[in-house]
Amino acid sequence: MAKEKSITELRDEKRSLATQAQGIIDGARNEKRQFTDAENTQLGEIQVRMAEINLEIETRESENRGKGQPHTPEEKFSFRRALVNQLNHQPQHDAEARMIDEAARAHAPYMASNSDGGNLILPMNTRAALTATAGAATGVVIDEDQMEMLLPLEPNLVLTRAGARIMNGLRGNIYWPNVSAATVSWEGENDEAKDGAPTISKGTVFSPKRLTSIVEISRQLLVQENASVEALVRRLLATAIAQKLENTAFSKAAHDNKIPDGLFQKAPEIKGSMTWAQIVEMETKCDTNNALFGNLAYLLNPKLIGLAKTKVKDASGAGGFIFTGNGDGTLNGYRALRSNNIPSNLQEAGDEYGAIFGNWSDFFIGQWGAMDFITDPYTKAGQAMVRIIVNSYWNMGKVRDDSFVTASFK
Repeated sequence: MAKEKSITELRDEKRSLATQAQGIIDGARNEKRQFTDAENTQLGEIQVRMAEINLEIETRESENRGKGQPHTPEEKFSFRRALVNQLNHQPQHDAEARMIDEAARAHAPYMASNSDGGNLILPMNTRAALTATAGAATGVVIDEDQMEMLLPLEPNLVLTRAGARIMNGLRGNIYWPNVSAATVSWEGENDEAKDGAPTISKGTVFSPKRLTSIVEISRQLLVQENASVEALVRRLLATAIAQKLENTAFSKAAHDNKIPDGLFQKAPEIKGSMTWAQIVEMETKCDTNNALFGNLAYLLNPKLIGLAKTKVKDASGAGGFIFTGNGDGTLNGYRALRSNNIPSNLQEAGDEYGAIFGNWSDFFIGQWGAMDFITDPYTKAGQAMVRIIVNSYWNMGKVRDDSFVTASFK
């Protein structure tokens, strides 16, 4: 007696039948002819067998629910598998196909279509969860699976470690309104109250800007069915995107239609040889701007961290060194983080290194639509490498200018 197939094996058989049917259809279409009698018979048999599989899967799942057995999702999404299927011009599995359809709808304003098959559209983040309503009465255990490109992205960003917020899935232009303080006054018992409404203006408008990145992965690595490989592929892509985002955030870019404004678009007023007084002055400027609250931190070029570890606060040396701690430490009582993306060529002589202090809750990184992947197996074919070109849409900037103070030291 033949062994009964599992639900997973039934789904695999269904996919195989769909591939066979598609091959017959494509063959007739390419040859511009009608189906032969044999092909009509084969297509009919495939259709009957797929209907049988659907019924068998439905029956099996219904039995599992009645027994209170855990309900397993049809199939976990695999980013690596989606890339391989696109690379080999193979149909996507059900889990990937659903994700791609969802992403294509979100990405529609930024790309006409992915119907030509040359692009793979995937969401930046999504959560695929089974609803618990049906399971509540039957005792079915509801599993939850998550495909999240942002998870490996955030640890690579010193900006998010400082407290900046990532906003994903944005649509259309956004702006942060400028709100003036409300008018508050003391009045007599029966005097008319003055209008205390604050003034609200539109503020800076942020529109999506295209970010491209290229990652090269060995073909042999890409075809490995392994969870560690899946994580590695995501991490490589996330690191490439994070590096470019951060490099731009700390740049001197200003008023460029293609590039977000950088935090060092203006030459810092606090400059020169690093002293304890200047470090405190950065804090004081934020305080006088009523911005000394929230996720406060110093971000510095690593050269300044090394310099601050060897500079004393005062001539006597009794106050200790400017910077304390190993790795990311503290500076003037606040967190101090480092990034090589912070400029090292500031001021006219180009010999000063950048530093920023502020409330990083007032810095945002916005992401629009989905991610567009193009696999290129040809450019590096001689080295058995696959190039993955990624297009995504981002912008970033300060929600409140007064929340940040820049400086440059040497």
